[in-house]
Amino acid sequence: MTWFRTLLTVILIAQGLMGCATVTVHPFSTEARLQEALKRGDIELARTIMSTLPQTEDDAELAAIREWLDRASHHLEQAMLMQAAGHLRREQWDLAQASYQRGLAVLPESEALKAARDRALTEQREHLQHLRVRLLLSQGRALTSLKPLYAQILRADPGDTQVREAVVMAEQSAIQVAAELLQLGLSAMEEADLALAMEALSLSHALSPNEAAAVAMETAQAAQSRKQAQERRAQQAQLQAQWAQRTRELFNQFQEALESKDLQTARRHLLALEQALPGDTTVRRLRRELSKAVDAEVTLGLETGRNLYLDGRILEALETWRNLQELRPDHPELQAHIHRAERVVESLRRLEPGGLSPGP
Repeated sequence: MTWFRTLLTVILIAQGLMGCATVTVHPFSTEARLQEALKRGDIELARTIMSTLPQTEDDAELAAIREWLDRASHHLEQAMLMQAAGHLRREQWDLAQASYQRGLAVLPESEALKAARDRALTEQREHLQHLRVRLLLSQGRALTSLKPLYAQILRADPGDTQVREAVVMAEQSAIQVAAELLQLGLSAMEEADLALAMEALSLSHALSPNEAAAVAMETAQAAQSRKQAQERRAQQAQLQAQWAQRTRELFNQFQEALESKDLQTARRHLLALEQALPGDTTVRRLRRELSKAVDAEVTLGLETGRNLYLDGRILEALETWRNLQELRPDHPELQAHIHRAERVVESLRRLEPGGLSPGP
């Protein structure tokens, strides 16, 4: 299919891959229309023209053309999205929309570009609304601070006509701003933004005291109090749940340490439980279980140490008893064994090397 080779050559020219190569085609032929679309960068038109061509599955040249158009569409779409995202980061809203429009002019069916454009428009509207709210609140704060300041100046200089004119203008502005703040406060209440509602309503009432603002402010205060009480209850419930989870973990860790004979670790977990649940009957029961386990361990260790001591393995006996001392530091029999063994060790150290045997 010679004419398909011509189309492929046109595409390669459009990509700058074939230098100054030229192809002569009829100005009204399919090849000419495709070449013109590619020169203009109109990928969608090129794709439309391609859709009129025969769908020959085993035609490698036609497949190559379609594959190139798919890649070009994807790259152009991504380039426009990235360009617009860069504008949005710098809050260049108009430039971002221009990028989306350029992309959609070439790829009018791109769902990604449409969705990104719509998101950007929504973000722009929300951003503008936020700025307008800030501006209105700033105007309200400024007017509430200006009124008493103007009054002080006029008390000091009643003849200051410039300030008197400013007072008249401020009073006129205050009425308008107070009305807008009242509406803002009511809207904020409907959206459950009680902090904004309270600020807007209090400024409105300060600028132009009226019953509507006062009633709305009382309603907002009551709603805010209920919300704060709910938040406190939710926070307390969360803390209680966390505390319950922590105590369950301590119970489990205690049982695991006790079953594995790691009595020192079991004691640490029990101390934490006693601090968390003072006077708890279950914790007292665990204390008794641990005490029995410690007594059994000390009894066994005392006997083991005595056997080592009688075999002349003084250092091993001393180490055994010292380990037990961590469990029962006030055990009188254990203390006596340790002191006796320490005296023997000290005496043997005064003898010649080799006088103290660590084992058989």
